[in-house]
Amino acid sequence: MKDVRPRSCLALLLLAACQAQGPDLDSSDTGRIEVALTAAPADAACLKLTVAGSRTVTKSVGLTAGQSTVFSQDKLPIGIATVDGAAYGTACAAVTPASTPLYASEAPVSVRIEPVAVVKVILKLVRNGQIQVSVDFELPPWVSDSKAPFDLAVFGDTPYGATQIADAPNFIASLDKDPTIVESVHLGDIKNGSSRCDDSYFKFVFDSFSALKKPFLYTPGDNEWTDCHRANNGAYNPLERLAAIRTLFYPLPGQSLGQAKRQVLTQASFAGFETFVENQLWVEGAATFAMVHVVGSNNSLLPWFTDDTTGTKMDDPAARTGEEQARNAANLAWLDRAFATAKLYGSAAVVLMMQADMWDAGPSDGFNDTVQRIAALALASGKPVLLLQGDSHVFKVDNPLASGDAVHGVSTPVPNLTRIVVQGSTTAPLSEWVKLHIDAAASPPFSWTRVTH
Repeated sequence: MKDVRPRSCLALLLLAACQAQGPDLDSSDTGRIEVALTAAPADAACLKLTVAGSRTVTKSVGLTAGQSTVFSQDKLPIGIATVDGAAYGTACAAVTPASTPLYASEAPVSVRIEPVAVVKVILKLVRNGQIQVSVDFELPPWVSDSKAPFDLAVFGDTPYGATQIADAPNFIASLDKDPTIVESVHLGDIKNGSSRCDDSYFKFVFDSFSALKKPFLYTPGDNEWTDCHRANNGAYNPLERLAAIRTLFYPLPGQSLGQAKRQVLTQASFAGFETFVENQLWVEGAATFAMVHVVGSNNSLLPWFTDDTTGTKMDDPAARTGEEQARNAANLAWLDRAFATAKLYGSAAVVLMMQADMWDAGPSDGFNDTVQRIAALALASGKPVLLLQGDSHVFKVDNPLASGDAVHGVSTPVPNLTRIVVQGSTTAPLSEWVKLHIDAAASPPFSWTRVTH
C-alpha cells in the first residue's frame, strides 16, 4: 500500500555561540541557537522544540500558516545533543503535557553544538494519526534527489598485517587522488584475525580513515570484536570490544567520518534500537544504500575463549546469544526499512553492505534469517539489488540465490540479486578497492572496476 501520509519538513539552522566566562571552555559553557523555520502547514499553530544534551531545553513558538519565522534560544549545553519537535493545532498557551500533536518527529536529529559553528538540520515532522496527500517541504539531509551518475570506493579486510599497516597512508592517498570518488565504504575487518584488539590499534585505524578528504563510512567486522576473545587477540570480552568500536567509530550518530561529512539515517534514531549506531542508510544517485551489521564467525555465534589455557576465561552463552538475537532483530528491521525507503523515494536499486560472507565455509545457521529476509524483500521489490560483502577475502561476483538456497531455507530463486565479495588481505602488500559506479539510466544501475593502488 502506498504511503500517502503528508510530511512536513522543518529546516533548522543552528548557530551555537560560546558564552564562556573565561578563556577556556569547560562543562559550564553554554551556547545559543538561531532557528529558521520553513513555511508552516495550515493546521499547525504551535511548534514545541526540544534540545536534549547534558540537560534538556524546550521552547514553544507560535506558527502562522504558510509563513516562515526565525527565533532563538539561549543557554544550550555545548556538545552532542538531539533536536526533536512536535507541532500542535492550538495556540501555544493552550498546549498542555496531555495535548496530542498533529505532527510528530519521524526521528530525532543528532547535532554537535559548538562555539561559533553552523549546522543545517532537517527535522522531519510526520502527520500524527491522519491520512492525507501532501508534499515534503524539503528532503531529509540523508536523501539526495540528484540522479547524476557517481562513483564510490568499496573495500574490506584491510589493513591486514604489518605490511598493509605500513602501507595505509598510500592506500588512503590512492582514494583521495581519484576525483570521481564521492565517498568510501569499509565492509569491516580492520585487522587480521590473529592480532591484538587493543584501543591503540583501533585509534590508529580510526585516525587513518578519518583523514580521508571525502566522507568515510564503516560497518564492523568480526575480527575487531567477535573474535577478540582469542588469546593472540588479547583475550578480550567481545561485547566490551563491540562497545569500544561503537564509541570510537560513531562519535556522532548520523554523521560520516572523513574530513568532509555526509549525514546518514542511523537506526539509533529509532526507539528500541538506540544501541545500533552502526546500521546506517542513505539515498544517493537514485539508489538506496544500507549498511547492516552482519559479521562472520556465524554472525558471532561461535563460542568464546576456546583457546584459553589459564582457566580464567570462559564462554558466556547467554551473553553471546543474547547479543546476536538483539542485533539480528535490529538487522531485519533495518533491511525492511531500506527497501521501504527505496520504494518511498523511487530508487532504481538497493545496495546492501555487510562484512559477513554468508556463503563461506563453516557454520552458517546464524545467517538464515538475514538471507531469507533479503530474498523476500528483493523479490517483492522487483528492483536490482546489489549485496556487497567482505570476510572471505577473494574477489567474487555471483548470485548465491539464483536457484534459491536450501542451506539457508530459501526455496524460490531470486534473479534480481547480484553479490560482490571484495578482495581483501590476500593482496598484501598492496590493497585493492572496488570502484562502484551508480547510474540510474543504466541497466542494471550499477557497475564496477577493480583498483589496486
